[in-house]
Amino acid sequence: MTGHSRARRPHRAAWGAAVATLVALCAVPALAGWKEVPVDVAVPARLKLEPTDKILVALFRANPHPRLDLGLELSQWVRRELARQTPYTVLDVPPPPIPEQRPEKLAVNDVFWRRMGEDFHADVIVAGVAEFRIEDRSGYVTRDIESPITGQTVRQTVYAERKGFHLRIEIFFLKGDNGALLLADTWTEDRTLDSGSGQGEDLQELYDMLEQMRPRLRGALLPTKLQQPRFIWVD
Repeated sequence: MTGHSRARRPHRAAWGAAVATLVALCAVPALAGWKEVPVDVAVPARLKLEPTDKILVALFRANPHPRLDLGLELSQWVRRELARQTPYTVLDVPPPPIPEQRPEKLAVNDVFWRRMGEDFHADVIVAGVAEFRIEDRSGYVTRDIESPITGQTVRQTVYAERKGFHLRIEIFFLKGDNGALLLADTWTEDRTLDSGSGQGEDLQELYDMLEQMRPRLRGALLPTKLQQPRFIWVD
């Protein structure tokens, strides 16, 4: 019995050392691997203008609203943002009206845009067609509610009064001397808010959504940086 016991001791020691080594090796890959990091990527301006170019912002065409002049609000926002964010001269004139045409027809109406460019001595014209919808989105929603009795969080289906806002802008950049279309783009924003939350004022929501569109307006005329994920190997 004694000899048999002695013969098994080295085996146990070797097994223990092997297990310790295996654990150590398994711990190394846990620290290594692919890691996601944000990287700033340079994005060139979509349009290349001359430093001396003069920009005219026309009156945007928009659907009727009971309390707001949406077309004028949008034109003033575009003119103000271009004057603030770009080095170009933005003409400070009342925005001239545009024809009642379908957006695809309006964008290529070079005869009209050329005449507008001549009248205002504009090198570039910015115009567009917008839709701002406000709708009732009340209905049943699933929410996590904390019980006042137990303090536990439970999931319940409740009826909520909600208001929806949807903004869509088809924007055009046109050459003033010949009316040619330089760039056309479509921007959309949508949000849903609880009624009675202290939010929901139409004008405030309009400008909150325009704020989200600001980088797209800037990116049309100026180079920007876009943050994108990249993966690096970490030992």
